[in-house]
Amino acid sequence: MSEKKLAGKVAVITGGARGLGRGYALRLAGLGADIAIIDRNLKAADVYDFEKQLMTAADVTEELRSLGVRAMGIEADLTDRVVTEKAVAEVIDAMGHIDIAICNAGGGTVTFADERESVGSESGEPGVEGTGDISTTGTPSDCDQDMLLRVLDCNLMSCMYTCMAVAPFMKRQKSGKIVTVSSTAGIDASAWYHPYGVAKAAIVHYTRSLAQELGPYNINVNSIAPGIIRTGRLGDRSHTANQIALRREGTIEDCAKVVEFLVTDLSDYVTGKTITIDGGQSDHR
Repeated sequence: MSEKKLAGKVAVITGGARGLGRGYALRLAGLGADIAIIDRNLKAADVYDFEKQLMTAADVTEELRSLGVRAMGIEADLTDRVVTEKAVAEVIDAMGHIDIAICNAGGGTVTFADERESVGSESGEPGVEGTGDISTTGTPSDCDQDMLLRVLDCNLMSCMYTCMAVAPFMKRQKSGKIVTVSSTAGIDASAWYHPYGVAKAAIVHYTRSLAQELGPYNINVNSIAPGIIRTGRLGDRSHTANQIALRREGTIEDCAKVVEFLVTDLSDYVTGKTITIDGGQSDHR
């Protein structure tokens, strides 16, 4: 990443305090981009041991500044459209413009670990991997209403609200790169993990539609669909390697490299597409 091909660009990354979002932020900062993180909890990496051990500073914004770029962090609930619009406006006020938006916020989670009391040890200290989050257990025919709305809001609506908030600024400057985040769960239908798969499938369709609308303004809109990727939230799933053509679980860096492609000039003639990042696990013939 020696070439600073994103120097002078400003990237907004939602859900960027930890995990994949943090990986995207560090990757783009390494390419010279100034970064604005919008997350419901800027200290989210502290909740998972795996994530906490990766940190090189108190939070991701400090890590980014150490790379010589401008960085800011905003705590905001992106399931609220007005709040999302205010957060994006705050980035514009501070950074001057937005050239890249990575809509990464989401997850198949009904209750996040940091929303629960006494997560982890008896002392209440967070960080016991794999025990903190309450994941969705809904099915297509039987899904609790609160679960349904929480997962759709966190994934689909937060993505749409972010895109709707940044689009007017990008249209005025007649340029921009938007990357939405789907999942292989949104591509391969399943009777489990509902409604996460439905939300991620809708993001694929929304990406295609938005790309058609924004294309005349020189704005590229694409999506990534990660498969089994090692993060603190999802834990070690290396035992699934025999299901994957490349015989390993994916890494944060595997996804960040594809994001780099989608936000640089390498993908200037690519829009409305979804790139699956799953090591060959899925067969989409």
